[in-house]
Amino acid sequence: MLLFQTALEQARFRGPLALGCAAAWALVARRMVVRRIDLPPRARVITIGGATLGGSGKTPLAMACAAELAARGARVALVGHAYRANPGAARIVAPDDPLHEVGDEALLAARALGPAGIRVIVAPRRADAVALAARVADVLVLDGVAQTSPVRAALALLAVDAREPWGRGGAVAPRGDLRAPKAVLLRACDGLVTIADSSDTGADIAEDSEGMFGSWRGRATSRGAWVGGTLRTWGDLAGLRLGLLCAIARPERVIHFLHERGILLRAVVRARDHGPVPASVFRRAARTARGGLRIDLWLATQKCFVHFGLPRAGVGKNLHAPIGAIDYSLRLSPALVGRLGSLAAP
Repeated sequence: MLLFQTALEQARFRGPLALGCAAAWALVARRMVVRRIDLPPRARVITIGGATLGGSGKTPLAMACAAELAARGARVALVGHAYRANPGAARIVAPDDPLHEVGDEALLAARALGPAGIRVIVAPRRADAVALAARVADVLVLDGVAQTSPVRAALALLAVDAREPWGRGGAVAPRGDLRAPKAVLLRACDGLVTIADSSDTGADIAEDSEGMFGSWRGRATSRGAWVGGTLRTWGDLAGLRLGLLCAIARPERVIHFLHERGILLRAVVRARDHGPVPASVFRRAARTARGGLRIDLWLATQKCFVHFGLPRAGVGKNLHAPIGAIDYSLRLSPALVGRLGSLAAP
């Protein structure tokens, strides 16, 4: 599975067979972009889709939008998708819920957004999660949905990566990792949000012009990594022997993110996107850390930290090095903040 995922991300598949499979998948993907969900009356719904099969930044965008709406006084619920998890029934996610029941992204969102009073909800069926969310909130943010029918969302955003907005190869699987044909994605959404990983903290995000189709920006910022409850700055970490633990799609985005901040990695140990992380990956990391590379500290994105940094007996010892969660926040452009503000008001 991991080898296939990597091949998609790097657009390795070529030839007539790959072309035919991509054409067939494009037909299926067209019907999947717009989800049929009966939206509750009076609920204001914002959908957040991603251009690629992982790695577009849709979940950080969904969390940032939910936080902005809550800051403006709206009662907000974020509806997750519990990918590779079994919630059992529609439920509000608690920060200490089991990972295998709610999924990594929902658990991360609950821990980050819970203090702001934002409910994170998952269910085996998206419709059930939406129904529960509508009972506890006025504004619903749907993570992983590009558009709804028969009633369209109040605002449909499509997250794209600034460096590779349409993935490798600009094609759907198996010739690339695009979620659906570009034209289909663009028709479904109301605007693009370009997620830029930049260490340039001096430049502000420019206001974006809005028309019938919006174009907005989000800039990722980071101060360092959290190690044992203490923030270590990038300057502090630059002199250490560092490795990366990841269970995400397109880890090269994280590697580039770190490189911009002066961090050169000695090793990368990877599991498949969303996990689960098998014991063999932990053993591989341990061999790497205690071998010739001598890792002082493992870094992990906040989502990956849910997998690798879970409290469990002996996990630190087994990895032979502590784990630091990369500090990360997404700053939305003033134009997008203004658009969200119009949806926060009753």
